Amino acid sequence: MEGNFTFTGEFSGPAVAAVLTVEMILALIANGVVLSITLYQRKSLKQSSTIFFTSLILANLVLNLLCLPFNIIALAAGEWIFGSTDEEKTATCIFAAFVYSYTIPVIFNTLAAISFDRFLFIVKPHLHKRFMRPWVALTLTIAIWILSAVYSFAPFYGLNEYVYNEQYLLCYQHSNSIISVIMFIVFLPCVTTAIIVTSLWTFCFARSFLKDQSVIAGESVYASKKKRLFGIFGSMLLIYGICVVPSLLLLAFQQFIDVPPELFICIRVGFFFITIASPIIQSYFRPEIKSALASCCPLLFYCVCC
Repeated sequence: MEGNFTFTGEFSGPAVAAVLTVEMILALIANGVVLSITLYQRKSLKQSSTIFFTSLILANLVLNLLCLPFNIIALAAGEWIFGSTDEEKTATCIFAAFVYSYTIPVIFNTLAAISFDRFLFIVKPHLHKRFMRPWVALTLTIAIWILSAVYSFAPFYGLNEYVYNEQYLLCYQHSNSIISVIMFIVFLPCVTTAIIVTSLWTFCFARSFLKDQSVIAGESVYASKKKRLFGIFGSMLLIYGICVVPSLLLLAFQQFIDVPPELFICIRVGFFFITIASPIIQSYFRPEIKSALASCCPLLFYCVCC
């Protein structure tokens, strides 16, 4: 790992650190509340969707507790201060890079698993009941975490390398082999496409179903459910588009062009916002979360859902 662990960026480190701190606190609150309700109502863990949701929440918490604080403190201090010697700083930098390269694939793959699970549940309920058993969801979740760990360990067997970026005070994993670059180019677009396609397919199917039911239940009922449907899926696709797509484009083009520091910081801040918005939006699909929030904060819950 090369670098003298100094800061050469042309932006205000403390200002960016303050924004990331706010995001981290909100993410810890949102994910902590959902995780607490899940553990309190343990019966819901028998559902495949809850297993995927819990995995996503744990990944968000690991990212915000074990990775983001390094970047925040370094930006606020103006240098990488974790360690008194270069060897100690290198070790802490490798740890931060490992956690980041571990949790990001877990988040991406778990979002894809949630989208596919929701797609089966709404569009193919018989297949969902037959195949998506709790043990299947748990096995898939464990596989996601194990495969992500294999990827994050890549620098230890020579495929990639951990690097320190003195312009942004970041430690991350850099692809330096053809195999890892091909995997990156193929894998991330496929996962993102799966999320978008399954979400759009589920939305179109649910919209058509509600429209057919309006003939029986009445147009006013359909209009109300249609509005809620647009709100849910529209919010999800908007969040995915704002948080995920710019990050993918940045990763794809930064190897060929110089990205302005302001644009890089905005995209990074936007990406971390997904750890706040995801548990809030996804929890709408979990009745136990809705009932718990309704009983604790009925006025707030009513304002959000209306």
